Amino acid sequence: MNPLDFDALKETFDADGFVVIRGYLSSDEVSEMRSRLSTYRTHVDGWQGEFEGGGAVKGLDKHDEWYRDYLLGGRHIPLMKHLIEDDLVPDNVTWIDKPEGVKRTLPHYDALGSYLSPPSGISLWIALDAIDLRNGCLHYERGSHRRDKAKAYPLPDYDEGNPSAVAVEVEPGDAVIHSALTVHWSGVREEHRSRTAMVFVYWGASSKYEAAFAKRSRSGYARDRVTV
Repeated sequence: MNPLDFDALKETFDADGFVVIRGYLSSDEVSEMRSRLSTYRTHVDGWQGEFEGGGAVKGLDKHDEWYRDYLLGGRHIPLMKHLIEDDLVPDNVTWIDKPEGVKRTLPHYDALGSYLSPPSGISLWIALDAIDLRNGCLHYERGSHRRDKAKAYPLPDYDEGNPSAVAVEVEPGDAVIHSALTVHWSGVREEHRSRTAMVFVYWGASSKYEAAFAKRSRSGYARDRVTV
């Protein structure tokens, strides 16, 4: 991967609420992440029920030191801090797929129901498979991080065909970084090919901690916050 232009990426991030980085991981790095996921599935009990219930497993960092180290010290952290102009509070590592029978993710934004105020946050989403329009790729609404939105999932009466909506098709190793305020969703699947991705979630360190929300949070760091 060529060196990243932090300032150019920030310009796009500020305008759109997300940036796409092609070839963020090398083929060897993608293989390593897939291997770590296989190890997790072999050695951690209880993941299957959560996965079958919604096509995602949160908190891999609680059970696997490799994921925790990546969350706390991955090379993406300086860029993400630059994008939101803040230090980061790690929240969790999530593994996402959408196997047949699991409903797609509807339009929403990540800060909904957060335990920090104002809701400042950012996520790194890394594709481990080819994900396109036929197998339910991510969609984003450009500029949605700057407008007021309903506090509901899914967003009520949301028009997925609005002029600011964009589909993001990816290859293994491509990455997307998005604001916790950016509206996004997964598309309708016509093919049930694997669409595995890893997500590394953070809140802005300057956001205010709210104990009432923290009680409902599944984050391992909701009460004992770590800043990176």
